[in-house]
Amino acid sequence: MALSRRVLLKHGTALAVLVPLVPCLAASTDNRESKDDIVGFAGDSTVHLTVLDTVFKLAEPVAVSAADRVRWSPDAENAFGSTGKLNGQSGFFSGNKNLTEPQLFMAWPEVVPDSRLSGFRQKRNASSKQALADHPDNWTISVGGEPAKIVALYRRSSPIGTWAVGVRRWESSKRHYLTFNLDRTIPDGATITIEGPSFSKSEYRRNSQVFSEAIHVCQAGYPVVGAKIGYVGSWWGHDNNGQSANTDFLLSENTGWQLISAEDGSVKKSGLLALAKPVTEAHQNDANFNGCDIYEADFSDLELAGRYHLQIEGLGRSFPFEVSAQPYENALRLAARWYFHQRSGCEIAEPHGEGRIRPRNGHPDDGLTVWQTQVTIGQTIEGYAKADAFKLLSEYAATHPVNSSTEQSGMTANPAAWGGWHDAGDWDRRIQHMDVVFHMADIIETFEHTRSISLNLPESKKPFADPAVAARKNDQDLGDGKTVLPDLIHEALWGASLWRRTQGDDGSIIGGVEYSSSGIVGSVSWNPVQTTYAYGAEDWAAYRFAFGAAKLGHVIKTVCGDAVLGDAIVDEAVRAWHWAESQQVPVQQYTDNSRDSVLRARVASAAVVFRASGDEAARVLFENNNPFAPQSDDPIKAIVPERYPNSYLEYVRASLEGRPSNPKIVAAIKGWIKYRAFQLKRMGRDFGLHTTEAYPWSRAWMRFGPGSNWRASQWMMYYAANGELPAELRNSAIEGMWFGLGCNPANVSFVQGLGSRDFADPLMTERYAAATIPGQISFGVTGGKMHEWELRKIGGSIYPPNQEDWPIYAQIFESRSVVISAEHGIKSNALEWLIACAVATS
Repeated sequence: MALSRRVLLKHGTALAVLVPLVPCLAASTDNRESKDDIVGFAGDSTVHLTVLDTVFKLAEPVAVSAADRVRWSPDAENAFGSTGKLNGQSGFFSGNKNLTEPQLFMAWPEVVPDSRLSGFRQKRNASSKQALADHPDNWTISVGGEPAKIVALYRRSSPIGTWAVGVRRWESSKRHYLTFNLDRTIPDGATITIEGPSFSKSEYRRNSQVFSEAIHVCQAGYPVVGAKIGYVGSWWGHDNNGQSANTDFLLSENTGWQLISAEDGSVKKSGLLALAKPVTEAHQNDANFNGCDIYEADFSDLELAGRYHLQIEGLGRSFPFEVSAQPYENALRLAARWYFHQRSGCEIAEPHGEGRIRPRNGHPDDGLTVWQTQVTIGQTIEGYAKADAFKLLSEYAATHPVNSSTEQSGMTANPAAWGGWHDAGDWDRRIQHMDVVFHMADIIETFEHTRSISLNLPESKKPFADPAVAARKNDQDLGDGKTVLPDLIHEALWGASLWRRTQGDDGSIIGGVEYSSSGIVGSVSWNPVQTTYAYGAEDWAAYRFAFGAAKLGHVIKTVCGDAVLGDAIVDEAVRAWHWAESQQVPVQQYTDNSRDSVLRARVASAAVVFRASGDEAARVLFENNNPFAPQSDDPIKAIVPERYPNSYLEYVRASLEGRPSNPKIVAAIKGWIKYRAFQLKRMGRDFGLHTTEAYPWSRAWMRFGPGSNWRASQWMMYYAANGELPAELRNSAIEGMWFGLGCNPANVSFVQGLGSRDFADPLMTERYAAATIPGQISFGVTGGKMHEWELRKIGGSIYPPNQEDWPIYAQIFESRSVVISAEHGIKSNALEWLIACAVATS
């Protein structure tokens, strides 16, 4: 098996101790070995040691046969509701309803004996709560054969993989990063030996080419023409007295850097570091997110393609990286292809899987029943209200039993409710996904280069009428039969297919499909243990469908050239919008600010419907309620520019295409787009980040990860409105790529398949030990305090143990159980990343 953690080290150093590893630190049956423990150096007398702790042995899933002894009582609403025994062995099962795929059983993961390093375990019941490894007296270090005194010892530890090893029992793999300050100089070429708790005596040799965790570069590379900066600085954690340390005393603006060719070792550029962000300067709320000074090495004037390392005097060198004409081309392809891997109702097979296979899932022909309810997504926390969706659906099912003989009618199946994309780490499909449909069409309209991107889809190079296109809503839905659509449009059509297929004859739109539990251990998407429900129709869902569908239909007709398909989808959007308008929901039925959510979707969709169809009612509604003057005398107060900002650009585009419009509103919108794009009040100049405190979704922007490069959507709007992207904005978009592609305190790429070190344990709810999905982007940095259930799952794997002691940008906890680090949002960070990749490759 490929060793996903091997890339953590293979480019860093040749100095290592051997420990077996497989994906997410699970041990393979052939006991394959990999270089795990690495040593680095800083300044004259500082040694860094990285140690990986706790390895898992994962059993292969087995198909359950009729001859097997099965003890299993599934609970569709319990996260551990699929545990049981197969032939006396404990583990967990998938569902048993699939007509074409077998039920699967998998034994609980086991910790490999002796891989759990007791010297790093914090004593939970002891007064000090310190591990043996935190005491300098427990370590022995020699330099050149002479004993060295450890003046100070610091450690930071974090999870890099978490498994359930029993019912409500979890274990984590960990990465420990130790820093030893010694009482003597370590000359270049000197031999150093280290021995300590749970760490056998090991020998290393110092050289200037060793990898340094303190050097941060974009591991996917930099453009030949454009910004190219590496960042330097590192927070080391705490000593056993709770004191922190960092690289500040080692670095200054007199520290030299060199750009080294990875091909021949020659020096291509050199210079001195510049201070990018001092630790004394706050990012937000008087807090610095780094815990150290951050310096930069700017080699933007290097315009020579090649493969390089950034080498820093006294530290070592970075991971390797490329300088090339289009370094983010593959990032764009992976960001778009990730949606293919999220399809519901679609088999993933070769050649389209490109190394990943998965049976067809979420399809009625395989035995899955989607039960139609009248619970609307809008009335739940998954929409715009506060009610628990699982609770409401469970209560509805209890009062509407299937095949009911009582006066209360039961639920009926909705066999058309398949298609769309699974949302993030679970399998629900929500009407909010129509925003992704909108932006995929917008990318195709705005950037000509994206129309030819090859995603290797089953539909690639085919017209909509081709039998290979499964996104059609019925046999009459064929388009013009000859126009070959761009791959990204085919993907958008799949995303919209669930709602196109289930639209009512009156134009009504359901809110999506939900499962009875967001995750059940052992459950797989093609054979779920959960019960599957469809939300009921509502105005909010219809407005959001219209927002995405009108845009998609218009682009298919005017940009792609299939007027038949385009007109059909626009007509569906118009019917949905007018159905929502006909509902006239009384104000008193709304709670809290939920009415504002409906009204925002109503006005935003009106702009898109107007552009696509010329609908007069939609035009009047938008003009009377847009947030720019002139307006009607009594506009809807809830409408604000930052909500659905692209709807305002749609009105501008409608004007350019000859639709009747108000020139004052058009001018105001274009002025606002320009102001928004150039308002570059950067929160930090570190790691290339262009984040600001003015994120439209409040301080929770960090939950979606600074690596998502969210501001690129603003620059895309500027490009669409003006037909060009100034160098200042293009460089800003390029720099925004870096944090997510490895230029961050953990030197980890949040995008699977890009860079030298992948985020170790992204959130997935498919079978255990399955390969990660290329292109999947994690949130990256935690935004706010972890929940108690997150801390419970990763207990003992974080040091310092209090999250508040960690600088925010250092809180990269690579565990699927730390949801605000590991999850991926299909219309949040993943969509922002897709837009950013399109802008950066323009």
